[in-house]
Amino acid sequence: MIVFKTFFKVLKNYKTSLFVYLGISIAVIFLLSGIGGSSDKNYSAISHGIVVIDNDNSEVSKELVAFLGEANSIVKGDFTKDQIIDMMYYTKISNYIVIPAGFGDKFLSGDREAFSLIESTKDAGSRMGYLVETEIESYLNLFYNYTLGGYSVNEAAGFAKEALMDHSAVEMSGSDKAETASLFIVFTVLPYGILSMLFSAILPVILRFNIEIINKRTGISSTPAIKKQTMIALATAVSAVFILIAMVTAGSVISKEAFTDRWFFVLLNMFTFSLSIVMLIVAISNFNIKPDFAAGLTNIIGLSFCFLGGIFVPLEFLGEGAKAIGRFLPTYWYSEAIERIKNGGGISDILNCLLIQLLFGFMVMAIGLAIGKYNIKKAE
Repeated sequence: MIVFKTFFKVLKNYKTSLFVYLGISIAVIFLLSGIGGSSDKNYSAISHGIVVIDNDNSEVSKELVAFLGEANSIVKGDFTKDQIIDMMYYTKISNYIVIPAGFGDKFLSGDREAFSLIESTKDAGSRMGYLVETEIESYLNLFYNYTLGGYSVNEAAGFAKEALMDHSAVEMSGSDKAETASLFIVFTVLPYGILSMLFSAILPVILRFNIEIINKRTGISSTPAIKKQTMIALATAVSAVFILIAMVTAGSVISKEAFTDRWFFVLLNMFTFSLSIVMLIVAISNFNIKPDFAAGLTNIIGLSFCFLGGIFVPLEFLGEGAKAIGRFLPTYWYSEAIERIKNGGGISDILNCLLIQLLFGFMVMAIGLAIGKYNIKKAE
């Protein structure tokens, strides 16, 4: 029990991180969901600043530029690479788009590869850039389908533009629907808090037990190595449970829903996700990482998992490349399970999402333990 008690003594040094990330998580929920402020019942598209370079100058490319100009604000001028980077950094533009020569001919010839010829440079950490790329992809798909129907370029472009620019007003018919949606909005964002709290507070404690001088002291003690690892694992599990309880309680209070059927499904999904992240932490702890580096991992892993996994950017807004990467992450399947529960799905509908999250955890933990075993043999 000495190792178990020592774990929590060390954990006290990171209580500030726990409370800070708990506060950040709750703040992010309010910002993304709009629960904390007044709600606007009308939908309107958000205009982004973009720079468009049309090297094709064809009828198709001109129609695309015209569409982008209506949906966004095109910033005109000759800019250097450094100026483009500065404008993105200060969020004056979200995308730098280049339409290459020959795009229009390939598009009209039915070559689907023409879609991928358009170069879009964006800030990978900004959801605005992904939204603009989604607008381009949706417009070109509609444009192409209308041309297949026998319409001229101008007619096809007009119909596609009209379909995408027609944003009708939406009004909620009752307060129950707003509260229903809030459950999924809140619990979609909570994994960021779990990731941040586990990586900023729990991982550094485990890493401190791996410091060479502490390893040598425990190595000559009467405590067997297997018992030491078991106690650390048990303390990690207990800490993770308390973090999970705190996040679920906060989420249930904010969403004003608890102990319903779908709430239990969401809770099961969150428990599975938390378990996979604990296994990820066990894997990382077997690498020779200094405890001070845990803060960097919190941002690197936490933000990348959330952006590519549908936590900060809805899955339908992610590009195909981002989705391809995201499918390897537990956050992606967590978000997918949330979507299925929101659409009325039950345990059978989300079972594969839960299993994939666990499979991710087992795979990374197996790799981490293998590396840890190799490092021990190498040290001997």
